Amino acid sequence: MRLPVKLLLLFLGLLAVGFGFYVNRRYSLEKRYVSAPEKKHKNNILRVGIIGDSWASGTSLDTIMTDEFLRRGIKTEIISFGEPEAKTKDIYDNLYANPGTPYSSSEILHHNLDYCVILAGTSDASGEMGAKFYAYYCTLIIDDLLKDKIEPVFVTMPEFGLREAEDSLGVLKKVRNEVGSLIIDNGSTGTLDDYRKQINEVLKDTHLKDSAIVVPFNLVCDNYQKHKILYRNNSHLSIAGKQKMGRIIVQYILDKMHKSDSQPAQPGGTGSANIVSSTPAAAAKRSGS
Repeated sequence: MRLPVKLLLLFLGLLAVGFGFYVNRRYSLEKRYVSAPEKKHKNNILRVGIIGDSWASGTSLDTIMTDEFLRRGIKTEIISFGEPEAKTKDIYDNLYANPGTPYSSSEILHHNLDYCVILAGTSDASGEMGAKFYAYYCTLIIDDLLKDKIEPVFVTMPEFGLREAEDSLGVLKKVRNEVGSLIIDNGSTGTLDDYRKQINEVLKDTHLKDSAIVVPFNLVCDNYQKHKILYRNNSHLSIAGKQKMGRIIVQYILDKMHKSDSQPAQPGGTGSANIVSSTPAAAAKRSGS
């Protein structure tokens, strides 16, 4: 065999190995982190966290929610951590990233929060990560917040211009998504409803739906094409859209607070934001590491 042919085969082999490593790292479902919940105490004001992708970054949503709570006579302290283009896997990892590292949201687990809003999904859908990938990491985030006695406020998969977002991708990313779709979904690109259906089923099966506040995004917008005034582009809400979403999230939290106040306290329950845990914080680490 001629040397150029051998070199070509070697190159193709290395390319295949490299692509396999990339696909595995991109789409694999990692083990969950292990951590111990911190000691909790009753807050003088309502403490709320926001985590997610670019929808959670910046200061507009936390300001909107702060003003809406104040309009209802409730003072709040809201902290927000968002990473542009973050997938649910990244959002979960950021919860356990060392403080000070880019996009670390570890403060969420160490700030004695009452509630934490989860905004995720647009990057999973536009990157064709698959509904199982999305549901898996969403449930890890929800479950770990509950372990830390923080009530999750999960906003379901947002309505947005998915096809427009996909059409705006470069050629290489389109090819990557198509190949990834073939590997994980037999070539089916999926729809936003596929993602919503999958997470709804998983939340029911794991009984997490009974422990979290689930905010259906269709209350904000049920059709991107008909309500573009709520969006500044195909993948992000406008100020009007954020205001509407913020008001709905606040109302869901208030409804849960009123419901909890009207029920007698249950020993060891997790329905109240004022549960006290005596376990000191421990450094998070990968399970099995």
